[in-house]
Amino acid sequence: MKTTRGQVANVPQAHIGLNDACVLLTMVTAYLLYLRKAVPPSPKQETQLRALRSVQQRLSALLASPQQAEETPIWLTQQEIQALYEALSGFARLIRLIIPASTLRDETIRDIEGFRETLKMRLAPAQS
Repeated sequence: MKTTRGQVANVPQAHIGLNDACVLLTMVTAYLLYLRKAVPPSPKQETQLRALRSVQQRLSALLASPQQAEETPIWLTQQEIQALYEALSGFARLIRLIIPASTLRDETIRDIEGFRETLKMRLAPAQS
């Protein structure tokens, strides 16, 4: 399928650093495991699993690439944006439940929520 410049410009994207990509891959992988093991199967869950697996595969490929740039664009579909946003929210909830309260835990949760909000703000124009 041929795409025009206008179509490419409308694809949501976020530029993330390699460290952010690595952390995001870890969170997505952990949340996928949680979804498969702890959440009853449903059509919504299957859609979310599919979208998160797609993001997971692209992040893995990005990090395995020998030509990594410090800031790298990652293109996301609307479905992936929604699944990623929910995964980051769910991951933060899981951390609150599993890890005892501490300054480090709370800082980590704030960082996750901040990253989620940054992602939301960067991608918001594409969602309208």
